[in-house]
Amino acid sequence: MKKHGRFSMVLACVVVGAWVVSSMQAAEAGKAVVRSIRGKAQYLESGGQWLELKVGQVLKAGSTVRTASDSHADLFMDENGPVVRLVENTTLGLDKLNYTTTGVDTIIETQLDLKSGRIIGIVRKMADQSKYEIKTPNGVAGIRGTEYDITATSVLRLVSGSMVMVYVKSDGTVITQVVNSNEMFVPSDGTVKLIPADQLSQLMAEIKEMEGAPVVALTVEEPIKIFISPLAGVR
Repeated sequence: MKKHGRFSMVLACVVVGAWVVSSMQAAEAGKAVVRSIRGKAQYLESGGQWLELKVGQVLKAGSTVRTASDSHADLFMDENGPVVRLVENTTLGLDKLNYTTTGVDTIIETQLDLKSGRIIGIVRKMADQSKYEIKTPNGVAGIRGTEYDITATSVLRLVSGSMVMVYVKSDGTVITQVVNSNEMFVPSDGTVKLIPADQLSQLMAEIKEMEGAPVVALTVEEPIKIFISPLAGVR
């Protein structure tokens, strides 16, 4: 009986170990596809140099994107988004873009590093175990399914859904605030208040514009080929 019990325990450990390995293997690396660009934008990969950003380009975790003056760029992140827009003079790091499909739902881990400027995001409803975080120089925002707008100075505006903002003041004081629909977090005094009507209207217009574009992964089309017949000319 003891041998049987020991065998059962070993078998159970093997099964659990296999399940853990299987779960780890299920995790996949996400990506961000450049959906549209107005003006000029660049990207930087680990150990590389700043290069021109183009529509259809695929960016992996570890990349950094920046926009110039009078420019913006929309990134389609599929499972990890779906969409985030960098407005002008913005630098954003794509720190983590992971997702795991369990068969029941999809668990994501999205971590963005807003170094400067401002971003607007649309986030679909997520599984309870999912994480969508935006770091700023003085704080971090935990986003649930929502439409948001956040600056590198930690000013946050929320059109729908809810989120938690953790902000560190210059004196080291940590402020934690829950922000709900049509509210904004003001870091200067650490308070939450309603978004002014004019700001809310402008933000909703920007989000509507983002929603109007296709939300499917883009592919770079093959260049057009022209066949010149020696008999009939160009076709």
